Amino acid sequence: MGSGVILKLYNGAYKLILDPDMPFNELLGLVRDKFYASRSFLGNTSVILDIEGRKLSDIEESLIIDAVHASSDVTVSCLVGKNENDQEHIRKVKEILDERLQGSDKCMILQSSVMNKQVIEVDESIVILGDVNPGSEVRSSGNIIVLGGLYGSAHAGFPDDDSCFICAVELEAERMDIGMHSYVPESKPIWSAVLKSAPKVARISDGQFTISPLNRVVMEKIYDSKNVQA
Repeated sequence: MGSGVILKLYNGAYKLILDPDMPFNELLGLVRDKFYASRSFLGNTSVILDIEGRKLSDIEESLIIDAVHASSDVTVSCLVGKNENDQEHIRKVKEILDERLQGSDKCMILQSSVMNKQVIEVDESIVILGDVNPGSEVRSSGNIIVLGGLYGSAHAGFPDDDSCFICAVELEAERMDIGMHSYVPESKPIWSAVLKSAPKVARISDGQFTISPLNRVVMEKIYDSKNVQA
């Protein structure tokens, strides 16, 4: 790989392809140069970043993200691993949500992650372009959609609307509430900087808290039930 670093737009994410043999410090400088040179083109936006070409440690991943933030106006909202299914998962989530949210009355879009001890409370549905980190909490009177990992706590339908749902690209929440129903996992959730599981949706079905793979059939059931209630 002659240039060391290649940046491509692919399926709604930015793919950063790194030289597998170049010393990491030299590579880090090239990442800074690449994003600085593309600063005006990229603009002020939140992106999904897919890193390929070499295996990185957690510290190296963090340094790459810091380099992107320092050299451009881009915010990395979600870091995707090399699993070939990750891009397809995220594409499907976006496709379903784009279609379904077109008819929504109100929806807030948060273009950042929710950090430890941070509490977000909104009187509408919310789409989070990032992670909900451990120790943080999101409360919404509507639905909660996380285009990243849900590792903290989330309360949809706050305080008592059971018809709402919570979905995330990686759902490993510390606690979830929908309306008056609560769910606390038996084992401690595992936080990861790299998404590794299929998107899931949590909802109330027949009075029970259920967690299912996110797909069009499940979303049809959710919205059909809302229409019946209306």
